[in-house]
Amino acid sequence: MTDNASQANFPAGIIEGFFGTPWDMKTRMAFIENLKGFGLNFYIYAPKNDSCLRRIWFEDFTKEYLSELKRLSDRVKSCGMKFGIGFSPLGATADPDKYLPVFMKQVQKLVTELQPEYFALLFDDMKISLEHEGALQNTFIKECYRIVRPHGIHLVTCSSFYTTDPILEKVFGRMPETYYQDLLRDIPRDVDFFWTGSKVISTDYTAGDLKLAAELLGRKPFIWDNYPVNDGKKASDHLYLRHFNNRQNIRNLASGIAVNPMKQTFLNLFPLASVSKALETDDDKDIVTSALQKLSVNQSREFIDFIRSNSEMFASVPLPELTEEMKESLLTKLESFKAGADNRELIQIRELQDFLNRRYVFDPACLTG
Repeated sequence: MTDNASQANFPAGIIEGFFGTPWDMKTRMAFIENLKGFGLNFYIYAPKNDSCLRRIWFEDFTKEYLSELKRLSDRVKSCGMKFGIGFSPLGATADPDKYLPVFMKQVQKLVTELQPEYFALLFDDMKISLEHEGALQNTFIKECYRIVRPHGIHLVTCSSFYTTDPILEKVFGRMPETYYQDLLRDIPRDVDFFWTGSKVISTDYTAGDLKLAAELLGRKPFIWDNYPVNDGKKASDHLYLRHFNNRQNIRNLASGIAVNPMKQTFLNLFPLASVSKALETDDDKDIVTSALQKLSVNQSREFIDFIRSNSEMFASVPLPELTEEMKESLLTKLESFKAGADNRELIQIRELQDFLNRRYVFDPACLTG
């Protein structure tokens, strides 16, 4: 299947859903422009540290805030992709009588002002203390669906238990015995549910894992892929620049895939160039060849080769374990690339330099780190 056919027929895109300092809007806009030709067809804005969509979700949105997000929506659509907004109503289920009307008002405002094609209702990474949490979330999902459906908006939700990984119960609380049964009761079939695989950060998606998710959710899972994101305590000391692989089951056994990117904006282009081909084949050679063809349009081959030759080291060796000699060698090499580099490559060089100089730090708010 060609990348064009892939783009038309299967939802494959990005969810900007990491913890830590969000990208500034100017950088985000420029990054989105560079996604053309990668076979991606949506972009969901959902940074964990955008307090308007999470911590203080119940407060009125300012005109300036909505205007900025509308510009983002327009930019995404002008690049041939669908725009989505993520909304995390922290604490809403603790007092639904109080918060449900506010929730509905906020959802309606986002829908009216931004005109998204995707609405992501997110209950992930929240402390669980109520035995009937599933039933409460079910109510919010149905009310959200009632608002977005007449506009033709695709509702995707993330439950509090979005993987079978036992770490979620250790960090956020025990899953109620009837959680999924209560959560899914009478939920329309065209509502999708995010799923991260057998782990919070999954290295592959086996047919067995995806079929188990479908049994739990009563529908194919919509994969939230936590590669190449690096917002965790350990992951913050790494860069994940290698191509995607072990994703070939997703097209047939999932309803879509949303990739959660690294904190370093433009370095994401290296792994993202391989997503569409990795959904078609498990042949690493074909995946790499396809990615190189996409990257070489606007990227110097020498710099691409530098990234490829060091990608395994960045992924496997924590930054504190790099010797000063190795860091100095890498920084010197990066400096040599600046002459003749275009703006995109200059940003990537700067991101690499900032990483090596420890300017990206772990955010303790990342509870699953």
